[in-house]
Amino acid sequence: MTPIIIIGGGLTGLSAAWELETLGIPYTLIEVKPRLGGAIKTERRERFTLDGTQFIMEKYGAWDFLEPLGLADAIRSVGRYRDGRLAIFKDGTEMLTDALAARITHPVMTRMAVSSIGALDGGGFGVCLENGLLLQAQGVIVTVPARHISHLIYTLSAEAALLLDDYTYDHVVRVHLGYRADAFDPAVPVRDALPFKFLDTYDFPDRVPADHRLVRVGIRLDSPAMPDPAALIAEARTLIPTTVDPVMTWVYYWAEADPLTRYLPEHAVVMNRVDDLLPPQVRIAGSDYRAKRLEMQVSDGRLAARQVAAAIR
Repeated sequence: MTPIIIIGGGLTGLSAAWELETLGIPYTLIEVKPRLGGAIKTERRERFTLDGTQFIMEKYGAWDFLEPLGLADAIRSVGRYRDGRLAIFKDGTEMLTDALAARITHPVMTRMAVSSIGALDGGGFGVCLENGLLLQAQGVIVTVPARHISHLIYTLSAEAALLLDDYTYDHVVRVHLGYRADAFDPAVPVRDALPFKFLDTYDFPDRVPADHRLVRVGIRLDSPAMPDPAALIAEARTLIPTTVDPVMTWVYYWAEADPLTRYLPEHAVVMNRVDDLLPPQVRIAGSDYRAKRLEMQVSDGRLAARQVAAAIR
Protein backbone atom coordinates (compact mmCIF):
# COMPACT_ATOMS: atom_id res chain seq x y z
CA MET A 1 0.00 0.00 0.00
CA THR A 2 1.40 3.38 -1.04
CA PRO A 3 1.46 5.84 1.87
CA ILE A 4 0.02 8.73 -0.18
CA ILE A 5 -1.42 9.16 -3.66
CA ILE A 6 -1.48 12.62 -5.24
CA ILE A 7 -4.11 13.12 -7.92
CA GLY A 8 -3.20 15.96 -10.27
CA GLY A 9 0.24 16.98 -11.51
CA GLY A 10 -0.21 20.74 -11.76
CA LEU A 11 1.53 23.32 -9.57
CA THR A 12 -0.33 22.31 -6.40
CA GLY A 13 0.17 18.58 -6.90
CA LEU A 14 3.85 19.06 -7.65
CA SER A 15 4.21 21.23 -4.54
CA ALA A 16 2.58 18.49 -2.47
CA ALA A 17 5.05 15.97 -3.91
CA TRP A 18 7.94 18.29 -3.08
CA GLU A 19 6.78 18.54 0.52
CA LEU A 20 6.48 14.76 0.81
CA GLU A 21 10.01 14.47 -0.57
CA THR A 22 11.13 16.79 2.22
CA LEU A 23 9.25 14.71 4.79
CA GLY A 24 10.67 11.47 3.41
CA ILE A 25 7.24 9.97 2.74
CA PRO A 26 6.74 7.83 -0.40
CA TYR A 27 3.94 8.74 -2.79
CA THR A 28 2.58 8.10 -6.25
CA LEU A 29 1.60 11.05 -8.46
CA ILE A 30 -1.18 10.55 -11.02
CA GLU A 31 -1.78 12.97 -13.90
CA VAL A 32 -4.33 12.58 -16.68
CA LYS A 33 -2.35 14.67 -19.18
CA PRO A 34 0.84 13.49 -20.92
CA ARG A 35 2.88 16.18 -19.17
CA LEU A 36 3.21 17.63 -15.69
CA GLY A 37 2.57 21.28 -14.94
CA GLY A 38 -1.19 21.56 -15.42
CA ALA A 39 -2.34 24.87 -16.88
CA ILE A 40 1.16 26.34 -16.61
CA LYS A 41 2.84 26.11 -19.99
CA THR A 42 5.64 28.18 -21.48
CA GLU A 43 6.04 28.40 -25.25
CA ARG A 44 8.96 29.89 -27.15
CA ARG A 45 8.29 31.21 -30.65
CA GLU A 46 10.29 33.63 -32.78
CA ARG A 47 12.31 34.72 -29.71
CA PHE A 48 9.14 35.43 -27.72
CA THR A 49 8.79 33.62 -24.37
CA LEU A 50 5.08 33.13 -23.78
CA ASP A 51 2.96 31.88 -20.92
CA GLY A 52 -0.27 30.07 -21.64
CA THR A 53 -2.09 31.29 -18.56
CA GLN A 54 -1.08 34.12 -16.25
CA PHE A 55 1.75 36.23 -17.67
CA ILE A 56 2.25 38.72 -14.82
CA MET A 57 1.73 37.68 -11.21
CA GLU A 58 0.99 39.52 -8.01
CA LYS A 59 3.84 39.09 -5.54
CA TYR A 60 3.44 39.92 -1.88
CA GLY A 61 6.39 39.45 0.42
CA ALA A 62 9.18 36.98 -0.15
CA TRP A 63 8.58 33.81 -2.12
CA ASP A 64 10.72 31.63 0.12
CA PHE A 65 10.16 28.55 -2.03
CA LEU A 66 12.21 29.92 -4.93
CA GLU A 67 15.70 29.62 -3.41
CA PRO A 68 15.54 25.92 -2.45
CA LEU A 69 14.28 25.21 -5.96
CA GLY A 70 17.27 26.99 -7.49
CA LEU A 71 15.11 29.87 -8.71
CA ALA A 72 16.30 32.72 -6.50
CA ASP A 73 17.09 34.86 -9.56
CA ALA A 74 14.29 33.57 -11.77
CA ILE A 75 11.84 36.44 -11.44
CA ARG A 76 11.87 40.09 -12.38
CA SER A 77 9.80 42.80 -10.73
CA VAL A 78 7.92 44.82 -13.36
CA GLY A 79 5.90 47.26 -11.27
CA ARG A 80 3.98 47.99 -8.11
CA TYR A 81 0.54 46.59 -7.35
CA ARG A 82 -1.47 47.39 -4.23
CA ASP A 83 0.89 46.63 -1.32
CA GLY A 84 3.08 44.30 -3.34
CA ARG A 85 4.74 43.97 -6.71
CA LEU A 86 4.01 42.62 -10.15
CA ALA A 87 6.50 39.99 -11.29
CA ILE A 88 7.30 37.71 -14.22
CA PHE A 89 9.45 34.62 -14.51
CA LYS A 90 12.30 35.62 -16.80
CA ASP A 91 12.18 32.38 -18.79
CA GLY A 92 8.48 31.64 -18.33
CA THR A 93 6.44 30.31 -15.43
CA GLU A 94 7.10 26.72 -16.48
CA MET A 95 10.50 27.26 -14.85
CA LEU A 96 8.70 26.72 -11.55
CA THR A 97 6.85 23.52 -12.43
CA ASP A 98 9.95 22.13 -14.15
CA ALA A 99 12.00 22.76 -11.00
CA LEU A 100 9.40 20.98 -8.87
CA ALA A 101 9.09 18.07 -11.31
CA ALA A 102 12.87 17.63 -11.27
CA ARG A 103 12.68 16.85 -7.54
CA ILE A 104 10.27 13.96 -7.92
CA THR A 105 11.88 10.63 -7.05
CA HIS A 106 8.74 8.51 -6.62
CA PRO A 107 6.44 6.96 -9.25
CA VAL A 108 4.59 9.23 -11.67
CA MET A 109 1.69 7.90 -13.74
CA THR A 110 0.74 10.14 -16.68
CA ARG A 111 -2.15 9.67 -19.10
CA MET A 112 -4.08 8.11 -16.22
CA ALA A 113 -7.57 9.24 -15.22
CA VAL A 114 -9.00 8.54 -11.78
CA SER A 115 -12.66 7.56 -11.64
CA SER A 116 -13.28 7.38 -7.89
CA ILE A 117 -11.82 7.25 -4.39
CA GLY A 118 -13.29 4.96 -1.74
CA ALA A 119 -12.55 3.82 1.78
CA LEU A 120 -11.30 0.22 2.11
CA ASP A 121 -12.74 -2.14 4.71
CA GLY A 122 -9.32 -2.92 6.11
CA GLY A 123 -8.31 0.73 6.34
CA GLY A 124 -6.86 3.11 3.85
CA PHE A 125 -8.33 4.12 0.52
CA GLY A 126 -8.78 2.67 -2.92
CA VAL A 127 -8.09 4.90 -5.91
CA CYS A 128 -9.78 3.45 -8.96
CA LEU A 129 -8.37 4.36 -12.36
CA GLU A 130 -10.56 4.48 -15.44
CA ASN A 131 -8.66 1.54 -16.92
CA GLY A 132 -9.88 -0.60 -14.02
CA LEU A 133 -6.64 -0.60 -12.02
CA LEU A 134 -7.12 -0.17 -8.26
CA LEU A 135 -4.38 1.50 -6.24
CA GLN A 136 -4.34 1.45 -2.44
CA ALA A 137 -3.07 4.23 -0.22
CA GLN A 138 -3.16 5.37 3.38
CA GLY A 139 -3.96 8.93 2.31
CA VAL A 140 -4.93 10.91 -0.78
CA ILE A 141 -4.29 14.49 -1.92
CA VAL A 142 -6.64 15.70 -4.66
CA THR A 143 -5.57 18.72 -6.70
CA VAL A 144 -7.71 18.30 -9.82
CA PRO A 145 -10.05 21.08 -11.06
CA ALA A 146 -13.37 21.27 -9.25
CA ARG A 147 -15.47 20.34 -12.26
CA HIS A 148 -13.85 16.88 -12.19
CA ILE A 149 -13.98 16.30 -8.47
CA SER A 150 -17.59 15.36 -7.72
CA HIS A 151 -17.36 11.85 -9.13
CA LEU A 152 -13.99 11.32 -7.45
CA ILE A 153 -15.16 11.96 -3.88
CA TYR A 154 -18.82 10.93 -4.16
CA THR A 155 -18.23 7.53 -2.53
CA LEU A 156 -16.38 9.18 0.35
CA SER A 157 -19.02 11.87 0.89
CA ALA A 158 -21.98 12.50 -1.39
CA GLU A 159 -22.66 15.78 0.42
CA ALA A 160 -19.13 17.06 -0.17
CA ALA A 161 -19.36 16.07 -3.83
CA LEU A 162 -22.64 17.93 -4.30
CA LEU A 163 -21.25 21.07 -2.68
CA LEU A 164 -18.72 21.32 -5.51
CA ASP A 165 -20.92 19.95 -8.27
CA ASP A 166 -22.00 23.31 -9.76
CA TYR A 167 -18.54 24.89 -9.95
CA THR A 168 -18.25 27.30 -12.88
CA TYR A 169 -15.47 28.80 -14.99
CA ASP A 170 -14.92 31.78 -17.25
CA HIS A 171 -13.98 30.09 -20.52
CA VAL A 172 -11.16 32.25 -21.88
CA VAL A 173 -8.83 31.60 -24.81
CA ARG A 174 -5.53 33.46 -24.71
CA VAL A 175 -4.37 34.67 -28.11
CA HIS A 176 -0.76 35.84 -28.42
CA LEU A 177 0.35 38.09 -31.27
CA GLY A 178 3.92 39.28 -31.76
CA TYR A 179 4.59 42.43 -33.80
CA ARG A 180 7.50 44.61 -34.67
CA ALA A 181 7.27 47.74 -32.54
CA ASP A 182 6.83 49.98 -35.59
CA ALA A 183 3.89 47.92 -36.94
CA PHE A 184 1.22 49.85 -35.06
CA ASP A 185 0.61 52.85 -32.87
CA PRO A 186 1.21 52.01 -29.18
CA ALA A 187 -2.20 53.46 -28.30
CA VAL A 188 -4.08 50.13 -28.55
CA PRO A 189 -7.83 50.81 -28.77
CA VAL A 190 -9.98 50.24 -25.72
CA ARG A 191 -11.61 46.84 -25.84
CA ASP A 192 -15.33 46.20 -25.60
CA ALA A 193 -16.55 44.58 -22.37
CA LEU A 194 -17.43 41.39 -24.24
CA PRO A 195 -16.26 38.99 -25.52
CA PHE A 196 -12.77 40.16 -24.60
CA LYS A 197 -11.57 39.62 -21.02
CA PHE A 198 -8.32 41.53 -21.47
CA LEU A 199 -6.11 43.16 -24.06
CA ASP A 200 -2.55 43.96 -23.00
CA THR A 201 0.76 44.79 -24.66
CA TYR A 202 4.22 44.00 -23.30
CA ASP A 203 7.82 44.72 -24.22
CA PHE A 204 9.71 43.13 -21.30
CA PRO A 205 13.28 42.44 -22.49
CA ASP A 206 13.38 38.99 -20.88
CA ARG A 207 10.28 37.87 -22.71
CA VAL A 208 9.94 39.97 -25.87
CA PRO A 209 12.62 40.53 -28.58
CA ALA A 210 14.06 44.01 -28.88
CA ASP A 211 11.99 46.36 -31.05
CA HIS A 212 8.94 44.11 -30.76
CA ARG A 213 5.71 44.04 -28.81
CA LEU A 214 3.63 41.18 -27.49
CA VAL A 215 -0.14 41.56 -27.59
CA ARG A 216 -2.22 39.20 -25.42
CA VAL A 217 -5.97 39.02 -25.96
CA GLY A 218 -8.34 37.08 -23.73
CA ILE A 219 -11.40 36.00 -25.72
CA ARG A 220 -14.40 34.68 -23.81
CA LEU A 221 -16.18 31.59 -25.12
CA ASP A 222 -19.84 30.74 -24.78
CA SER A 223 -19.02 27.11 -23.98
CA PRO A 224 -15.98 25.02 -23.02
CA ALA A 225 -15.56 23.86 -26.63
CA MET A 226 -12.49 25.26 -28.35
CA PRO A 227 -13.18 27.17 -31.62
CA ASP A 228 -10.90 27.18 -34.63
CA PRO A 229 -7.59 28.82 -33.59
CA ALA A 230 -7.29 30.62 -36.94
CA ALA A 231 -10.67 32.26 -36.37
CA LEU A 232 -9.58 33.38 -32.90
CA ILE A 233 -6.38 34.89 -34.27
CA ALA A 234 -8.39 36.75 -36.91
CA GLU A 235 -10.76 38.04 -34.24
CA ALA A 236 -7.90 39.24 -32.06
CA ARG A 237 -6.26 40.99 -34.99
CA THR A 238 -9.33 43.18 -35.48
CA LEU A 239 -8.31 44.94 -32.26
CA ILE A 240 -4.85 45.90 -33.50
CA PRO A 241 -4.60 49.13 -35.53
CA THR A 242 -2.48 47.71 -38.32
CA THR A 243 -2.76 45.63 -41.47
CA VAL A 244 0.77 44.29 -40.97
CA ASP A 245 0.88 40.57 -40.26
CA PRO A 246 2.16 39.50 -36.84
CA VAL A 247 5.56 37.83 -36.79
CA MET A 248 4.31 35.29 -34.23
CA THR A 249 0.97 33.82 -33.17
CA TRP A 250 0.02 31.34 -30.47
CA VAL A 251 -3.37 30.29 -29.13
CA TYR A 252 -3.65 28.62 -25.74
CA TYR A 253 -6.73 27.27 -24.01
CA TRP A 254 -7.15 25.45 -20.71
CA ALA A 255 -10.79 24.97 -19.85
CA GLU A 256 -10.30 25.36 -16.09
CA ALA A 257 -7.75 28.20 -16.14
CA ASP A 258 -10.22 30.89 -15.03
CA PRO A 259 -12.27 29.76 -12.00
CA LEU A 260 -15.29 31.83 -10.99
CA THR A 261 -16.88 30.02 -8.06
CA ARG A 262 -13.85 30.56 -5.81
CA TYR A 263 -14.63 34.32 -5.75
CA LEU A 264 -18.10 33.86 -4.28
CA PRO A 265 -18.27 35.16 -0.69
CA GLU A 266 -19.66 31.86 0.55
CA HIS A 267 -16.98 29.71 -1.09
CA ALA A 268 -14.67 29.69 1.94
CA VAL A 269 -17.52 28.39 4.10
CA VAL A 270 -18.27 25.71 1.50
CA MET A 271 -14.65 24.57 1.48
CA ASN A 272 -14.58 24.38 5.28
CA ARG A 273 -17.65 22.18 5.14
CA VAL A 274 -16.09 19.97 2.45
CA ASP A 275 -13.00 19.52 4.61
CA ASP A 276 -15.17 18.52 7.56
CA LEU A 277 -17.09 15.97 5.49
CA LEU A 278 -14.00 14.21 4.14
CA PRO A 279 -11.73 11.90 6.15
CA PRO A 280 -8.66 13.72 7.54
CA GLN A 281 -6.48 11.44 5.40
CA VAL A 282 -8.01 12.99 2.25
CA ARG A 283 -7.37 16.65 1.45
CA ILE A 284 -8.39 18.84 -1.48
CA ALA A 285 -6.06 21.63 -2.59
CA GLY A 286 -5.45 23.86 -5.57
CA SER A 287 -6.39 26.99 -7.46
CA ASP A 288 -10.11 26.17 -7.62
CA TYR A 289 -10.42 26.04 -3.87
CA ARG A 290 -8.42 28.38 -1.62
CA ALA A 291 -5.27 29.17 -3.59
CA LYS A 292 -6.03 32.23 -5.72
CA ARG A 293 -2.42 33.23 -6.43
CA LEU A 294 0.65 31.34 -7.53
CA GLU A 295 2.44 31.30 -4.17
CA MET A 296 -0.81 30.19 -2.51
CA GLN A 297 -0.98 27.19 -4.83
CA VAL A 298 2.51 26.20 -3.71
CA SER A 299 1.72 26.65 -0.01
CA ASP A 300 -1.68 24.94 -0.34
CA GLY A 301 -0.11 21.84 -1.85
CA ARG A 302 2.58 21.71 0.79
CA LEU A 303 0.05 22.20 3.58
CA ALA A 304 -2.14 19.38 2.23
CA ALA A 305 0.91 17.11 2.20
CA ARG A 306 1.67 17.90 5.84
CA GLN A 307 -1.94 17.41 6.87
CA VAL A 308 -2.28 14.03 5.19
CA ALA A 309 1.14 12.93 6.46
CA ALA A 310 0.08 13.78 10.03
CA ALA A 311 -3.26 12.00 9.61
CA ILE A 312 -1.76 8.69 8.47
CA ARG A 313 0.80 8.43 11.26
